[in-house]
Amino acid sequence: MIIYFSENLKKLRLSQNLTQEKLADFLNVSFQTVSKWERGETYPDITMLPSIAQFFKVSVDVLLGVDKTENEKELNNLLEEYDNLTDEKLISEQIKALKDKYPTDFRVQLRWMGYLSFYDGWDNLEKNAPEIMSVYNHIQNNCTNDAVRICAKRYYIWFMSNLSCKENPKVTFEDYEPIIREMPLMRDGRENFYYCYRLHNHPCADEIIMEAIEEQLFLFYSTISDYYLTDKFSCDYQIITTEKTKEFFNNIYDDGNYSRMWRTVISRCYGMLGYFYFQKGDNENALHNLRKSAELAIKFDNLPRITTLHSTIFDGKKFDKHELGTNFIAKSWIKETIENYPLSDDFKNTSEFKEIMAMLS
Repeated sequence: MIIYFSENLKKLRLSQNLTQEKLADFLNVSFQTVSKWERGETYPDITMLPSIAQFFKVSVDVLLGVDKTENEKELNNLLEEYDNLTDEKLISEQIKALKDKYPTDFRVQLRWMGYLSFYDGWDNLEKNAPEIMSVYNHIQNNCTNDAVRICAKRYYIWFMSNLSCKENPKVTFEDYEPIIREMPLMRDGRENFYYCYRLHNHPCADEIIMEAIEEQLFLFYSTISDYYLTDKFSCDYQIITTEKTKEFFNNIYDDGNYSRMWRTVISRCYGMLGYFYFQKGDNENALHNLRKSAELAIKFDNLPRITTLHSTIFDGKKFDKHELGTNFIAKSWIKETIENYPLSDDFKNTSEFKEIMAMLS
């Protein structure tokens, strides 16, 4: 059984605006003892539990988190289901349901903060700002899980960054740079440690290391696309960068199964290349890359849910399509993506383009 005494004690104490010193006085212990209890370093004598529970007017089961233990499996399943959603309507419905059912769980609060920052619409950013800031501060001040606290910082930085891009922004880079400086360096991330130490004796060493490498690949591409594939650079330079990135991923995933990077390769490599070549006036290469993105979307949708990679680097690694969303359909997604490109009517009326769109229907 998992015991949640430490975090429950802190929550109960803070809910009554008590200091550790005041609680310690009532229990006739030192405030250092209470501090160690809340950090999970030590636990009180079992005979003290009824007194602590009585002080907060709760049962010993609630104090220890027995009810939470029973609900933990259900909550974990709901969080995994939510994390795999790609449909924005379902995301909205499920996070609101989670928030209503588990309002005090920090993992749910983190996802609520993420929803308000990323999914609730560009126009609602300023309206959501007070609640996002409130949830962020609550997590930083009260949550003891470092992973949740760091992820909340990441969400908050992205939110502040987007807010600074609005017209007449009320925030600047200097407002959130101090939070960025608090974040761990990339070399301090778990993926880097898994990779560096190679876990020679771990029974799942290969799987863990492959996942760590793939996470680093994902971050590598995110950095390239967020910087180089912007209006800061010319169309010719964007084509060169994207062609080299496409070649890189085709060399890494040389068996044709792009695993976690499927969406990136389908859309951000081939799809964007099609649009970049259109901008340049090279319709032949534009149609070639758009067709390739459509073919890959069809290939992804036809894959079984679980596949095994046979590429040189990832040989034997399992890929679950649901990692990209349980309701993710690549054909409809890339069709909508291509339709949103600002392509000319003449280009869209060519037989080649109509054939590509028909493939995705």
